[in-house]
Amino acid sequence: MKAGKILIIVCLALAVIAVTAGAQKKVTIGFSMPFVEDSPYFFPYTQAVKKEAAARGWDLIMTDAKSDLNTQVNQIEDLVAKGVQGLLIVPLDAAGIVPVINKMYAQTKGKLPMITSNVMTDPPQLKSLVAFAGPNSYLEGKAMGDYWVHYFQKKGLTKVNYCEMAGKAGYSAAIDRRKGFQDRVRELGWTDKFVLFESQPGDWNADTAQKIMENWLTTYGDKIQFVYCHNDGMALGVVKALQDAGKNPGDILTNGCDGQVEAVELVQQGWMLFTVFQSPATDAKTATDTLARILKGQKVDYYTYMETPVIDKANADKYLPIVTEIWGTK
Repeated sequence: MKAGKILIIVCLALAVIAVTAGAQKKVTIGFSMPFVEDSPYFFPYTQAVKKEAAARGWDLIMTDAKSDLNTQVNQIEDLVAKGVQGLLIVPLDAAGIVPVINKMYAQTKGKLPMITSNVMTDPPQLKSLVAFAGPNSYLEGKAMGDYWVHYFQKKGLTKVNYCEMAGKAGYSAAIDRRKGFQDRVRELGWTDKFVLFESQPGDWNADTAQKIMENWLTTYGDKIQFVYCHNDGMALGVVKALQDAGKNPGDILTNGCDGQVEAVELVQQGWMLFTVFQSPATDAKTATDTLARILKGQKVDYYTYMETPVIDKANADKYLPIVTEIWGTK
């Protein structure tokens, strides 16, 4: 056989081996979401996860529980049954999701790497999980409490009435943002100075928050000095209720957390005092980067947190183009 033909055969054989090896290295990742529709945050978050997965050559199987815990439990079991090599979970219920995570850990004998993103479990650290990657909602709550206290200190006030628009009940971000807020207020010696009229779950939803705020205006009127909101979506509902009631910017202040475009604009206009910037794109990248390191056999810290700076009137102009690029226009 001539040397040229031998070379061609060898090259073809090497190509087949390379293709086979590439096929063997193909990674399928399960991605369990609690809900996606009607969520200003989770839509860009899921799009970012898909983009990050595609860039890594992963096959991504995404499920949407549509706000039903039993559905999410069943979907996680189905993903594991399909033989995924990694599992990324955003829990719907911090405590309710723990049994299925433990079950899948036992079923796979601990060989399937599972991480949570965006939302922590309750308890947050489990033997069955490798890591949590995303925002630290407790520190976000502390940052928000810190901002409110210092704002009213500068105003020279010693008694402040407020209402709390909480996130969905059982959701770890809602639990942690409440606790972080309360802890920071206590640390600053303002627990007795902040008078809580009422706290209700607005379920992260603008329409729900608007209706609750309308009721609060009827019940408490101008006695409310601010509304502590756990996210931007609910803050937008609060502002809409204030606008419909004929209030002016600053009459009753509120805040948000996410850094959505409309929220930053409302900060500029004086309806919102501030928002905490929690980028869904950064959230997604933090999670996928962490999972990628785990799949490569690298050791990671159990907690990997993303940065969440405060956006207020002083820096809103700087952040507006940044958040517009992430969230898009209204």
